[in-house]
Amino acid sequence: MTSLPDILEADLRIVFIGINPGTYSAQVGHYYARSTNLFWPMIYESGLIPQRLTPEDDWKLVRFGIGLTDVVKRSSDSASDLAREEFEAGAVVVRNKILMWRPRIVCFNGLTAFRAVFGRNEGPGVKPDRIGESRVFVVPSTSRRNAAYPREQVLLWFQELNRFRMEQTT
Repeated sequence: MTSLPDILEADLRIVFIGINPGTYSAQVGHYYARSTNLFWPMIYESGLIPQRLTPEDDWKLVRFGIGLTDVVKRSSDSASDLAREEFEAGAVVVRNKILMWRPRIVCFNGLTAFRAVFGRNEGPGVKPDRIGESRVFVVPSTSRRNAAYPREQVLLWFQELNRFRMEQTT
């Protein structure tokens, strides 16, 4: 099974939780590695990080208080390739990781990732839920397979996440 290691440590401001690593990302060993994925442009353009990074820089995110993990660690071409049981087991594991590392905010990258952990369909934005003390936010998936949200709307949600992050640290 090809996967990606978590990028987690204590005292992070935000941990992004994806659905699962894409096959290409797992092959090259970096998160959100496909050139069409909006993750890297969004975290910079929204002001979450002060400099542009590439997938090869994923390990540097902790310098900016950001971590990465996935609900399901098995890579696949599409989230539809994953079984319900994988989501259920992954939800337990990812909750335990968040309880252990205790970031200020967990941000689900995609509505599917949020649904896998909380069991309900909701749109993007801040949620009343918590995992331990960690606040919960959802952004639309940065995968371009997610055509429901154009680039401009994805950026607006990342900017909203940045505002939420600043509110949580003041």
